[in-house]
Amino acid sequence: MSAKPVSTVDWQRLWVATRQQAWSSLAVIPSDRGVDIVQVAESLLAAGRLHGEKPVSLLNATGAQLNDVRPLVDSLGAMTGRGEWVIVAVDPIADNPSVIPLVRAASAALLVVRLGESLLASAHTAIDTVGRARFLGSVVLSRRNAPQGKLVPAAPPK
Repeated sequence: MSAKPVSTVDWQRLWVATRQQAWSSLAVIPSDRGVDIVQVAESLLAAGRLHGEKPVSLLNATGAQLNDVRPLVDSLGAMTGRGEWVIVAVDPIADNPSVIPLVRAASAALLVVRLGESLLASAHTAIDTVGRARFLGSVVLSRRNAPQGKLVPAAPPK
C-alpha cells in the first residue's frame, strides 16, 4: 500500500505543466525501484481531479506480467474512449519489460527520478526503450516525494 497521495501546489504545478501538451493517457515511469510510483501517480491524479476539466483515472499496472498486458491495454483504451485522462503507473522498465507495450500504448510518458538516488543508466534505458519523442519530460523528486521545480522537458534528439 502506498502512502497517502500528496496534493500540494507542487503537484498542481506539475499537473498543469503536463497539460501543456495534448495527451489522453500518461505513463508515469520510475527510473528505478527507489521511486514510489504509485504515490506519484496518486498525487498527480489528485491534482488532476482538483483541476476538474474532465475525469482523471488511475490505471495501476505495477507488477503487471506479460499475460496482463492485453487486458491492461484494452482497459486503457476503454477509459480514454470514455473521454477520461488516464495516468498509468508502471514498474521500472529495466525491472519489468512486460510493461513496455502498455507504455507504448499510452499517448505520452513522464520519467520520474529521485534526487541523488536514481541511476542515470536506468533513466537512459527507459527513454531509449520507449522513445524520446513520447516523453513530455522528467520529474525529479526530493526525499519528501515533492517534485522539484517544474517539469523538465524532454530534450530533442541530437
